[in-house]
Amino acid sequence: MPNNPKTEELDAYTQHVMSSIDPLVFKSLNLHQLREIRAAISANAPFRRHAVDVRGTLPLYFSRYYFVFLMGKDRRVATRDKELQRVVLARGFSLLFFIYITILLAIPLFLLLLYGLKVLLGIDLFPAFHLKDLWQ
Repeated sequence: MPNNPKTEELDAYTQHVMSSIDPLVFKSLNLHQLREIRAAISANAPFRRHAVDVRGTLPLYFSRYYFVFLMGKDRRVATRDKELQRVVLARGFSLLFFIYITILLAIPLFLLLLYGLKVLLGIDLFPAFHLKDLWQ
């Protein structure tokens, strides 16, 4: 991308990304298109400025660990809303799965309890067939 007065106000990251645009295509863009492209690139730039940006490494004998502490204005409202919707949906599916598994486990236990109660009360629904005959 040639030196162009349209791009001189761009930050280094945006300038780098826009330099990968084919020069013929770049020349065909109008100012409105360039501003929108710049805004889209700048909004997704990996190195946004933060009020507090502390980065460092901790060299230990056996390994090195890094740490990053960033603090600034939260601009992630739309992302957070999408994440919250996913969490609520996952929580709903988890609850349904838990209820399903609980019912799958509870039904056989309930039937076994009813059978035990039937045996204790001496009720014989099928005189020639008993559950303990299956285990022998």
